[in-house]
Amino acid sequence: MKSTIYHTTNVVDMASVRISFFLLCVAVMIPLSGCTESLGGCGVGYDEMYGGYDYDFSTIQIASDNSLNVTVHLLNGGGGWFEDSEEFQEVQTIWVSLDIKMSDGSIKEINPQSQGWIINGNAGNGSYWGGNLYFTSPVGFCDVGCEEIQFTAGDEFGFIYYDGTCDTSPWVEIT
Repeated sequence: MKSTIYHTTNVVDMASVRISFFLLCVAVMIPLSGCTESLGGCGVGYDEMYGGYDYDFSTIQIASDNSLNVTVHLLNGGGGWFEDSEEFQEVQTIWVSLDIKMSDGSIKEINPQSQGWIINGNAGNGSYWGGNLYFTSPVGFCDVGCEEIQFTAGDEFGFIYYDGTCDTSPWVEIT
């Protein structure tokens, strides 16, 4: 009768080599992924992966008539058509929305199809966001209190980020 002895040390060694290789790959890929906020910023690959498309708010204001006026400024990168333009024969290429958190805890979502709001870009007769995008609410919109805003923009390739933070749409306090 022959006895068979199995050597499991090779199997264990191969498993630990594979796990080590996997962990090494993950460690290398995190900084190369572009958005490494947890490591102190967006990383070198941010501009390459996302085109460096960033925005900030140049105006967040409640006027004396309690209308809300917001200007979103494109810091760098390209803009886009946010609504169809028959004049320029262009279709929407970028999606934009503004959420407003009210004092009662409700959230109002505003987009170019929202009635009562004036939403204009600074090009293409107001249909194109090339540098500034303007949101103006109806009079009295903030009568019950407007607390915070959240802007979101993106296209088929990704999002536009807030001021180099790797955050697409943080809540910003209305002061």
